[in-house]
Amino acid sequence: MDLITTGQVRDVLSSRARLLPFLFSFAVYGLAGITVPLMLLFFGGWWLPKTVDRSASLSTGSAVIIDVALLTLFGLQHTIMARLSFKAFITRWVPDALERTIYVLMVCLVMWLIFLCWQPVPHHVWSAEGVAGVILDIGFWLGFALVYAATLLLNHFYLLGITQSYRHYVTQVPDITVDQLQTHGIYRLVRHPLMTGLLITFWCTSTMTMGHLLWAFGITVYILLGTFFEERDLVARFGSSYRAYATKVPALIPSPFKLFKRRV
Repeated sequence: MDLITTGQVRDVLSSRARLLPFLFSFAVYGLAGITVPLMLLFFGGWWLPKTVDRSASLSTGSAVIIDVALLTLFGLQHTIMARLSFKAFITRWVPDALERTIYVLMVCLVMWLIFLCWQPVPHHVWSAEGVAGVILDIGFWLGFALVYAATLLLNHFYLLGITQSYRHYVTQVPDITVDQLQTHGIYRLVRHPLMTGLLITFWCTSTMTMGHLLWAFGITVYILLGTFFEERDLVARFGSSYRAYATKVPALIPSPFKLFKRRV
């Protein structure tokens, strides 16, 4: 029987130590894979036993206070953790390869807190039936599909932290991802398709309640503010090429007619 050397033991322990952070990233990726569709279904009012519209238990005033607090928490978490200064702070405590994983984990935890604590305000703002209701419901599913299509075009695995962790802990290859300006596919119609997809899913509903309206309005304000600051970052990163792109393609509202006119 061959003797196992100290070096071999060290190599085994080292490989296991590298594997654990990657498995953590993979687990967080799995959590995100559950959380994102639940978020869309929850705030679309579809199928779940508790949604943005159902399972009210408090008075209107108390429900609004709790919901506004949850919206504020959502906005603060996304805003603070997206800042470069916070990223620099968090990477003092965790490796760079896990920074995105930590961000995705916190997003998921905040969303689950919202799922559990959100208080529906069931008073109807509108209730569309017939053709109008069908069109709104179809709009929701188109927005649902757009959210996923946008994540794929944005480099799905990199966006959710898997690529960084895999390269650092498994292949041990430096992260050499090139920061490129996306202008193809959906990006020929709109500059921020992920945000557009979220807006469509949250506003396209055949039954709009006051609680649903509160969420949709609050998220719309956040998306508009977030897009404004992201535009500044994109101009700083890509300069004149992004400015030229922005003059041709709208930020959030798709313009198929304009695309067709360019092709002609």
